[in-house]
Amino acid sequence: MAVPSLPDGWHFLGFKVLRRSRLATIGVNVDLNAARRSDLEQETVGAEWGNPTNATAKVWTLEDDDLIEAIQFPLLEPFPILEQFPDGRWLVVNSRSSGQGNARILGSDGTEERRFELGDGIKHVKIDDHQRVWVGWFDEGIFRNSHWRLPGLKCAPSDFGIAAFDELGALIKHASSESIADCYALNVCGDTAWACTYTDFPIWEISNERERTWPTNLSGTCALAVSYPYVLAAGGYKDSANRVVLLRLNDRKAERLGEWRLPFGIGYPDDVRMIDGRDDELHVICGQQWHRWHVREFAKLCD
Repeated sequence: MAVPSLPDGWHFLGFKVLRRSRLATIGVNVDLNAARRSDLEQETVGAEWGNPTNATAKVWTLEDDDLIEAIQFPLLEPFPILEQFPDGRWLVVNSRSSGQGNARILGSDGTEERRFELGDGIKHVKIDDHQRVWVGWFDEGIFRNSHWRLPGLKCAPSDFGIAAFDELGALIKHASSESIADCYALNVCGDTAWACTYTDFPIWEISNERERTWPTNLSGTCALAVSYPYVLAAGGYKDSANRVVLLRLNDRKAERLGEWRLPFGIGYPDDVRMIDGRDDELHVICGQQWHRWHVREFAKLCD
């Protein structure tokens, strides 16, 4: 499916796959990419951080090949991650944090309802069917949030790599061990989170009832699509960046059933703008095209 360009005067910031296989895109009325380049070239100092302070962001959803305006809100910070609650409200989380509350809940009209802290170094944010906010941190967030504390916890929630919060920012659950150095991939299916993490790239299943891991021989996995017992793992390092591997989760191991290559390159300078898993679908946006694959499509190839 073709993804239309943003209207004149708006600059692309990112895509987000929402529940029920819907796509949202976020744009801003200032060119943050140009600000980043000017900072790197030392023509400006701090433009990437300063420009968002007074900028306006807007969210569109893709419906029947058209972009439909959803909400508009003050951007404030340069690295927003977008998500939507099942009841229609929106969550905007800045990937970086100074400890002043980097998560904002917005009403369906874009009005801010509340703000809370989710820590620095956020890589993934997903909301499950029970409106729990699942967060996965990259390495800086896992190892550099020592100042962040929540009641009843002796360390930062991010020390565990994956955690779930309620809409007030209260911690609900976290991974049971501190073995995660980077949450490479995070998906939610119903009320369950699925992840693949550095360093050994096991598959994680975390829910209220249980937590399980399956060892794999994967590396560099950046997206998961899940239709239990099948898992489609996408990504890898260097020449394996466009690899997809189908796994079947047994009692003790993840059995590799097949391996394929996506029909385009991933990584610089290739024009893949997003790769992510949501529920049982793998989503890739390359150029202006949105591609989707169901896990069962690959499982049928291995029957």
